[in-house]
Amino acid sequence: MKYFGRSVALAIKGRSLAGQATVKQTEIRFKATPQDVKVTKLSSGVTVASLENYSPVSRIAVVYGAGSRHEPSNALGITHCLRVAANQSSKKATAFSIAKNIQQIGGSLSCSTSREMVMYSVSCLRKNLATGVEHLNNVATGHDFRPWEVHDAANVQKQDVEIYSNSTEAQLIEAVHKAAYRDTLGQSLYMPSDRVGTFSCRDLEAFVKTYYVAHNAVIAGVGIDHDVLVHLARKFTFAPGHAPEHKKAKYHGGELRMDRRIPLVHAAVVTEGAALGGADLLPLGLLGFVLGAGPYVKYSGNLASSRIAKAAASATSFPFVASAISAAYSDSGLFGFQVTTDARDAGKVLKAIVTTMGQATKNTITKDDVLRAKHQLKACMYMEAEGAEETLKWIGAEALLSGQVIDCSQLESEVDKVTLEDVNRVAKKILNGKPSMVAVGDLSSTPYLDELI
Repeated sequence: MKYFGRSVALAIKGRSLAGQATVKQTEIRFKATPQDVKVTKLSSGVTVASLENYSPVSRIAVVYGAGSRHEPSNALGITHCLRVAANQSSKKATAFSIAKNIQQIGGSLSCSTSREMVMYSVSCLRKNLATGVEHLNNVATGHDFRPWEVHDAANVQKQDVEIYSNSTEAQLIEAVHKAAYRDTLGQSLYMPSDRVGTFSCRDLEAFVKTYYVAHNAVIAGVGIDHDVLVHLARKFTFAPGHAPEHKKAKYHGGELRMDRRIPLVHAAVVTEGAALGGADLLPLGLLGFVLGAGPYVKYSGNLASSRIAKAAASATSFPFVASAISAAYSDSGLFGFQVTTDARDAGKVLKAIVTTMGQATKNTITKDDVLRAKHQLKACMYMEAEGAEETLKWIGAEALLSGQVIDCSQLESEVDKVTLEDVNRVAKKILNGKPSMVAVGDLSSTPYLDELI
């Protein structure tokens, strides 16, 4: 079915402008003062963080430190279950009432999870904030798990698991974390297939009671005045208390191989990277761009500047995708490369990239490489900050994990302070670390980790 909503909106706008054509135009100027991210700690223990960007749409999120890493060993997948249950009835409103009222204001209500947090968010026009916040409060703090709704959610859980099982990319990322950490950060965002439909109301209530508490919560906002958000935050009904300390992530290193009847190999090799807030985080980010962090021209092979792509191209005549990858968490991180290539040349491609990564530890990185990487990192940072949804996640995560939010201008100045020596030092430290490897696909020509390194 063809979607025509945008065409209708443009037609209405055009008609409106045509009707005003004969009216004398008066120039109206609105001076928007640039705002920094503001953070306030409420007496209840809740942290409030916001950025006023003067958008007509306000976005507000409730963030808890309750990601998959916090799942007990006997309840793996419970955060996936809670994510699916986000559209269910609360103590003050039914699922139908929440959906109807959010639709009436043209809003959007969603829930997402990561390894370290869960985020409930609402987006709506500024003038409809009262309704949006009311139902965000219902969904994020007023959980009321009803047996029939929890039972019916099993179908959605099953669908999610089926989609995951057919996504080689998702399986690769989950397996990389599993091989590297085993538990904690190695615990998947997706529930095991044998746990679908097994979580009871009591299980969900126990997890929520433990982690959905005031001192483990952040209210983040984009497109809203900070004082207004603080006022609204005081109306949220958080349970008092502190969440238990989570187990510190320990990098182990390991190897996982998943043989599939497909013509490609998807592989990743990583070592332990830098944690959020660590001294090595920015130099490591620059190292990623020096090695090659994806193409900058659509459909290009990125051979002009990517060392990883050049190495892969030298080893195969088949199409491929190769890039540096990284992930940073509160107490650890991953850094390495990911490649997708024809199964017949997988061994040659992997060996070529590993050789190139090894050369980067021998002071082969130049000042020009670092200067280019700085431009790319800063551009990437500012481009992502233009997206309100990404900005909301960034503010929520920063406020939750560190209690403060560093804005882009501050990060830019910190990036400028990184030297060539810093990047070379981090390259030797990280790339010489204990490796982990995951490969998915036809592995007949894919070497094992001890054969590769």
